[in-house]
Amino acid sequence: MRAVTAPLCPRDATPLTPTNDVFGPGTKAHVCGKCTGVLVDWDTGQKFFTSLGLSLSDLQTMVGFAAAKQQAQPLTCTSCGKGAMKPLVHKGIELDLCEACGAAWFDRGELKRITGGKLGGGLEAKAQAVPGETSKTVGVFEMFWDCAYCETKALLGKSNKFCPSCGAQQDASRRYFPPPGKEVAANHEYDGADKECPACKTPNGAKCNNCRSCGSPMDGSAEVNRVADRSSAAPKPAQVAPKKSKLPWIIGGVIAVLVAFCLVAMFWTKDVGVTVTGHTWERTIDVERMTAVNESAWCDSMPSGAYSVSRSREQRSTKKIADGETCTTRDVDRGDGTFERKQECRTKYREEPIYDDRCRFTIDRWKVARTAKAAGQGTEPAPNWPPVNLSRTGNSLGSEREGARNEKYTLALMGDDKKPYTCTVAAAKWNAISDGHKKVIPIGVITGAAECDKL
Repeated sequence: MRAVTAPLCPRDATPLTPTNDVFGPGTKAHVCGKCTGVLVDWDTGQKFFTSLGLSLSDLQTMVGFAAAKQQAQPLTCTSCGKGAMKPLVHKGIELDLCEACGAAWFDRGELKRITGGKLGGGLEAKAQAVPGETSKTVGVFEMFWDCAYCETKALLGKSNKFCPSCGAQQDASRRYFPPPGKEVAANHEYDGADKECPACKTPNGAKCNNCRSCGSPMDGSAEVNRVADRSSAAPKPAQVAPKKSKLPWIIGGVIAVLVAFCLVAMFWTKDVGVTVTGHTWERTIDVERMTAVNESAWCDSMPSGAYSVSRSREQRSTKKIADGETCTTRDVDRGDGTFERKQECRTKYREEPIYDDRCRFTIDRWKVARTAKAAGQGTEPAPNWPPVNLSRTGNSLGSEREGARNEKYTLALMGDDKKPYTCTVAAAKWNAISDGHKKVIPIGVITGAAECDKL
């Protein structure tokens, strides 16, 4: 049976972990152990979107609207491997929906934010390191943002809470990772993710009690949206579907015809009157002889009684040997205008063969040498087993013994359509039905076989 592989994280190609009850009791989803993103199939995703008050037409409209503004390359769906993940913006949160299979992807914290903390709250706490992988922080840098009013570019997310050109306050939703090589080190301690003022939407530090812009209390205010993790490890691109060939359709058509023919052959019958015209029987007994046979097995599992043993070294299995590391970097938005850069290294392995002793040997075993047979017609005299003459008894080479016994009982039938039929039945039924017995039974129109259980 072919092994089923787990889908990969669309962000960093980490194998996702099947997780229950993410969207409520009895639901199933896949969660990334690194970034705690969530991948869910269309059936569960549709129910979730419906619970948010979004219909299928609403989703299509929102996807179309977001796609018109999208500039970044869409994620590749790792659930089906065929479609692209189209953006879907709801309540200011950008989700991703596969155009081919409908699978939905929620980046870290998005499920929690879009449901107001009702779902996904415990995922980040359950995040676990990938086995065989190490992670260390190699630097903390400032996020960038662009002023929407004067179009000043690449402002620092932590240092520039207001645009130095026009004085406009920073919009946390416009933060982004700087291009490679343009990073600016952050010199600030981390107090936690910024919180968004519920009154004026200004991002404030995690420890603020009142909004620095409008003075509103910050009690119960939600964290600002974070940018999805950026990793240097990109998932494998989905394979481009080859040009469709007509051959599968032709093969499928032939198979469909054959299946239809078999079904017709099985179930298309006609009722025919038949008369039992004769009884035949056959009984057999296998005669087994102790014979020397040549076999092989791993020496540690060689059966007792083996002789004339020879040994050779053969590969039995393989073992994994550590062979260096593969390292990537991951940028994680800390939510306060800075991001943490982590270096993640995974051990590489090579396979080495494991050799063991393979034994070839001779061993004495019982093998069927011949079959004794008795056959007859009619119920009188009663069927008998054939006589068996054993050349020699015992357990040494050349000795013989009786083996399996088999018996077969057949009724000969003549149909009202002047065609002969046969039925192989159990011994009790064979004895109970006498010659001349009449019955109407189904006969296969194509196969010509009688349904003997109807006798």
